[in-house]
Amino acid sequence: MFKNITKDGSDTLISDGKFQVRITPKIYGGGFTLTKIVEDQPLEIIEIRDIRLPLSEKEILKEAKTLLKQCYDSVDVSHYNIQTV
Repeated sequence: MFKNITKDGSDTLISDGKFQVRITPKIYGGGFTLTKIVEDQPLEIIEIRDIRLPLSEKEILKEAKTLLKQCYDSVDVSHYNIQTV
């Protein structure tokens, strides 16, 4: 599984070709918001995680990669119209 890591301003984007996780640092109080979406469809939000710990860059990237690999057995992902690359 190929992971592409890019910067978008203060946000970091991690992608595997099907899904994308956006890491947004919180302004007040530290921490991050991780948002998992369908690649190239920003309104198709799969999951949002709020992390209120002041994690290092290495730790938050590890959490984002875990979220990117997260599989939901009870959900039919075919309704998300994922295009294979």
